[in-house]
Amino acid sequence: MARVDQANPTRVYWIESRPQEGGRLVLLSKDVDDYSERTLRELTADSKWNVRTAVHEYGGGAYAVYGGLVVFSNWSDQGVYLVDTNKHDAVPMRIGEQNDKLRYASFVVHPSKKFVVCVREDHRESDIQAPAALVAIPIPSGSIINEKDEYPLAKDVVLFDKTDFVSSPAISPMNNELSFYAWNHPDMNWDATTLYCATVALGGDGIPSVLEHLRVVAGAPGEPRESIYQPRFDDDGILHFISDRSGFWNPYYLGADGEIQQSLESPLSADFAGPEWTFGESTLQPVPGLKFSVVISYTQNGVLKLGILNVATHAIEDLPAPGWSGVGSFQLGYSHSGEQVLVLIAGGPTEHMSLFTYYINGLSAKQHTGSKVVSDAYSGFLSEPQEVVFSTKLPPFGSSESKDANAYAFYYPPTNKDYQGPDNELPPLLVLSHGGPTSVASSVLQSKIQYWTSRGIAVADVNYGGSTGYGREYRERLYPHFGEVDVQDCCAAALYLADSGLVDRKRLSIMGGSAGGFTTLACLAFRPEVFAVGASLYGISDLEVLAKETHKFEAEYPVHLVGPYPEARAEYIRRSPLYSVDTLACPAIFLQGLEDKVVPPNQATLMVNALKEKGIRVAHIEFEGEQHGFRKSENIVRALEAQLYFFSQILGFETADQIDPVPIFNDPSAANQ
Repeated sequence: MARVDQANPTRVYWIESRPQEGGRLVLLSKDVDDYSERTLRELTADSKWNVRTAVHEYGGGAYAVYGGLVVFSNWSDQGVYLVDTNKHDAVPMRIGEQNDKLRYASFVVHPSKKFVVCVREDHRESDIQAPAALVAIPIPSGSIINEKDEYPLAKDVVLFDKTDFVSSPAISPMNNELSFYAWNHPDMNWDATTLYCATVALGGDGIPSVLEHLRVVAGAPGEPRESIYQPRFDDDGILHFISDRSGFWNPYYLGADGEIQQSLESPLSADFAGPEWTFGESTLQPVPGLKFSVVISYTQNGVLKLGILNVATHAIEDLPAPGWSGVGSFQLGYSHSGEQVLVLIAGGPTEHMSLFTYYINGLSAKQHTGSKVVSDAYSGFLSEPQEVVFSTKLPPFGSSESKDANAYAFYYPPTNKDYQGPDNELPPLLVLSHGGPTSVASSVLQSKIQYWTSRGIAVADVNYGGSTGYGREYRERLYPHFGEVDVQDCCAAALYLADSGLVDRKRLSIMGGSAGGFTTLACLAFRPEVFAVGASLYGISDLEVLAKETHKFEAEYPVHLVGPYPEARAEYIRRSPLYSVDTLACPAIFLQGLEDKVVPPNQATLMVNALKEKGIRVAHIEFEGEQHGFRKSENIVRALEAQLYFFSQILGFETADQIDPVPIFNDPSAANQ
């Protein structure tokens, strides 16, 4: 996540993940027009700092900056810390209530620099029912230090706590107008949210006391359901936001008459945003100094579009997107020569997501971080994705009422200039089922995909029904058919590529993490004729356990995906791979973090034990210190190598790499006894 200091817009800040340091997230900054390390500063260099929040368990939005003041959440204690980067020797110091049971995210520093507004999640009494609130945290002056060289405790000022969830506070530069969105169970934020505005009433000390004139801008109860994201005020105090009221996430703004206006001349059948699993997303940003204008991006007909939209004339000035297929974290700043720049994170099929400054007037982009476009050393080794549209079916399956439809995938052929597959032999295929499940497979360069394709294995990254990027109707195909529509589409993608003569029908495999792990296991259990082997990374095996044990953010997600619990308990049981082991005949490997709060580790253990009892080959690797996903470099490598080793044993090929063997239960070979 990148941020430009709007009080000093020549300075950009960003988070860097360091797998070699246990996955620690480090905050750095430099001048927007410095493409060396001359002005680079590492603001949280000490290993005790990890700029990460646990709000919603997925985090995001873990810091904010204004006028050189940085406020951030630290992972170890979930505390809020303040550091004045105007002082080179300044160290972060904790502010606010200083209670380790309180979590904070989605920070915005008020221009007065007297307080920060943010989301607070309160775990003092309950985890599964942790109340959410929008709060103001006073920012102490540098002189208010106690005898322990600490800032004194200061109570959070609760501004709004009337809903189950709240997100994305934005403050108008014109006055103390505040906007944010909120929602309630059983919805997720991509189902239905409400956009609010209010005035922040300040006390004599400049600290908020209450919200006044609270009003609903859009998404009021009783109105047609819409998902509203990214409230943003421009220089003139006009409120811009994104809504899917047309069926696709498109830009809108609040007119002077208080009525919602379309920013586009007519809605586009394209999404201008994605699902907000994390805080801090930014694909819409007002352009300072350019009246009625916002930077936007969207994908249409498989092509990424980047541009400046004038909401008054509805005209879009196209900005060339140099080979990019994914962009985000939009911020506007200035070079030291006064040129306006768009700071963003972007990547494409041959380029990892990296930090760029985009000179709007010169229509050119310069890279700050990450590897450059892949060097000549990798020429001939990178597999570039081909978008595939394939036929599938819609529920009710096996019925005359089931209709034909299309689904989507990115196909990556095996690519290695130094090796050629055997004549008259088609490559194995690995199908990837993305997590979420309300998420999307991207065509941006991913090393984990290239790991497989450079070793002779084709990959299909599937955007099954329920994925985002194709509008509300497509993403709601999965409601309430999780474990059915996704399974149908992953199987259809694999069989389509096999029938097209691109891959070996007898060597189809599937892998997924989290919800994608559930889809993987459901494919193995309910469509055993399709795949030969699978891998589940922190995946779900028992939907009933998930409905009863998961965290607050997703506590009622299964209501949409499957049905209300316990009323629909029979359906939860029917779709759970754990209760269908009798039909599962495919070997599988399970990889699980032992500190996972999203998918409890027992989900993997239950499935492994069931497969062991049935006599099916199975492997199980647990990682100490890992949560939902693997952050440590050694575990990332081990997880990939373990999967390759396991697949090689099942599909009957030798690995080119020297890989430590994985213990395989029920394996008849002597090497694993």
